[in-house]
Amino acid sequence: MSLESKDNLEVTNNQLKQCRICLDNDNPNDIISPCLCSGSSAYVHRKCLNDWRSENAGGKSFKFCDIYQFEYGIETILTDPKTERERLLKYHFYVAHDSTVIILLVQLIILGVAFLLKAIDKKDDNIKNLFSQSIDRFTVYYLSAFILLLAIVGFIAVIIFFCATTSSTNSRSNGSRNSSQNSSINTNGLFTGVIAIVLICAVIGLFVGIIVSVIILRKIMKHHTSKLWLRQEAEKYIIKDFQGQRKELEKYKNPSNAITANTTHGMAGK
Repeated sequence: MSLESKDNLEVTNNQLKQCRICLDNDNPNDIISPCLCSGSSAYVHRKCLNDWRSENAGGKSFKFCDIYQFEYGIETILTDPKTERERLLKYHFYVAHDSTVIILLVQLIILGVAFLLKAIDKKDDNIKNLFSQSIDRFTVYYLSAFILLLAIVGFIAVIIFFCATTSSTNSRSNGSRNSSQNSSINTNGLFTGVIAIVLICAVIGLFVGIIVSVIILRKIMKHHTSKLWLRQEAEKYIIKDFQGQRKELEKYKNPSNAITANTTHGMAGK
């Protein structure tokens, strides 16, 4: 057989090898035949298979073929210190990326509220007069927006707290209810009271915001730790390639896999 015909045959074979996950035949050097599947399901990119396995490291997909439940032949690759450093760099990058996105989103909300307050306070300057004249106008409305958002968070937290406590005390005796109202509340006193309530809610919101931020940060770190660990496990325990070595698969084949494969073929024939 001439060299040209051999090259043509190799190109044809590579074109027939289509990845069963991405349905593409590019990068033929990465295509493997890991199990007893045949036809269009026989080949898969190693990267695609590792991606699939990394999504389910604790389940069957990490060690077993999803079609015939065939147990893959797995080889252990020693951990490379360079790979471990790259994994840690990726981890810190992803955590920093997600944290930055959240911070920028919060900043956009604060800026939006600040411009809204500035537009509302354009004529009277009531909000501006609450701060020292030496403070920049933009800083005044930015701080006001920040305090207002904290107050909203604190107010919501107070409502949730009282709803939770009220539901637990409904079965208790109501007791005597005394109501005393002062009718001599002037406008200045009311305004001062509103400011005081806003500041109290803002302080509560600050504590709630810190707690929520810690919870979100921990969830982000846990998510990326788990994701990168699964990816590392899939690349550490790699699947053997059995292209042209069909007979070698027999030693990995167990009776349950054979029964499943025969049953599936029988159903396909019908």
